Formats: sequence, structure tokens, C-alpha cells
Amino acid sequence: MTTIVYNAKTAEIACDSRTTTDKIIVTDNAQKWFDYHGWRVFCTGQTCDIYNLQHNFSNNQFDTIESLEFIKYHPKKGVWYGCVKRGTCKSEPLAQSYAIGSGQQAAMFGLLNGYNTVEIVEQVKRVDFRTGGDIHCFNVTDPLENT
Repeated sequence: MTTIVYNAKTAEIACDSRTTTDKIIVTDNAQKWFDYHGWRVFCTGQTCDIYNLQHNFSNNQFDTIESLEFIKYHPKKGVWYGCVKRGTCKSEPLAQSYAIGSGQQAAMFGLLNGYNTVEIVEQVKRVDFRTGGDIHCFNVTDPLENT
């Protein structure tokens, strides 16, 4: 899986770059987000779920996805939490800091204790083998280019 952290106080989202199977690291160079019509979407789930989610966003059909979570942001429409369960996609605005993925609990501890957004993911890498690689951080108020 992964760790994706939204820090409402700093208006940042940070994520790692690792994908794994149940037992082994696949890569530490994965891109955990895609841009779609002015939104940047970050996805947790199985190794290929982000590609399925990206494909299904374009046709609004989610029946091929069993279960995943996502956080998306739009510089003018805010930050939203979403999930797909058994082919149904739901989302709602996020009014506070939140984290998703395999490192969620450790990340929430960091958020509650005021840690820096990137540092939270860095620390989660120490306790969650499914979180690793480079850390990417985005300001949710910055405009997206060519989406």
C-alpha cells in the first residue's frame, strides 16, 4: 500500500513512492497520483489500483475496483476524501487533517502531534514496510498545470 497524508494546517499532501505485494517490495519509484480535470488524485490500494482508478475516473465506472481509498484536491474546490467499495465510488470534503494507507495510524499520530508533513511520511517509513522510496509533497492551493 502506501501512506498519504493531508495536513490541513499547512495545506499540504505528502505521499511515498513504494508499491508492494503481500510480501515483497515491487518498486520505490511509483507515482501515487494522477491529474484529472483540475484535480490531483492520490490513491491507496493494491499495486495496479491507481491505474484502474485513473481509467475509471474518465468514464465514471468503478465496477472493476473492489476496494481502495483516495484523497483528491482541487486548488479552488478543496480537499476531498473518497473510497471505492465493491464498485461504488463515494467522496466527501475533508475539513481536517487525515491520512490513508497502510501507514495511516502512525501518520495520524504525527498529525495529532504537530509534525511536519514530509517528516510524518519519513517516520512512517521506519515502521511500515509498505511505505518507502522518495517522498513527494504538494501544496493544495497551488494551481495544477495542464490537467
